[in-house]
Amino acid sequence: MYSKTEAAYKILKESKKPLHVADIIKIALDKKLIKTKGKTPESTLAVDLLLENRRRTEKGAKLRFVKVGSGTWGLTEWK
Repeated sequence: MYSKTEAAYKILKESKKPLHVADIIKIALDKKLIKTKGKTPESTLAVDLLLENRRRTEKGAKLRFVKVGSGTWGLTEWK
């Protein structure tokens, strides 16, 4: 099992294109990369991605994720 952010990174890396959080969660659940008991895993993932970016910014570390639209995320390494 992966954390939601690790699963999102793996899925985005494989897709090679930005995806909406709902699509990321669906793929992660279909591939059994994550387990979730919550009713809104898409919202949880969106918050997790924002928090990871905040933590990495505070540490001066390179960001992995970039928000490219409403609920849609990509990888900074694609720039």
